[in-house]
Amino acid sequence: MPITSINNGKEFEQIVNSGKPVVVDFHADCSLTLREFRELSDTFIGINFYRVNVDDLEDVALEADVRVVPTYMVYKDGKIMGQTTGIDSRNLHAMMRLHGGV
Repeated sequence: MPITSINNGKEFEQIVNSGKPVVVDFHADCSLTLREFRELSDTFIGINFYRVNVDDLEDVALEADVRVVPTYMVYKDGKIMGQTTGIDSRNLHAMMRLHGGV
């Protein structure tokens, strides 16, 4: 499944409040986990995957209270259903197993 970059705060709000479960990767240009994130997007069909570059969209990162990059959040109806941080892909996989079928 394709991963889409979020380009502004309005788009972020529309996506996380869409009523569908979505996963957002808050990353910086140096983020190392894009490959693992792509693999998850192919595994969890029916969930949309997005990326927010925190260097480009500082306001969105602040609104989401992102303090570490990478940070991954699962949203549904504007609510955070799950969150993990860091480059250890085991944490990301565990979060998706727990919240991927939100």
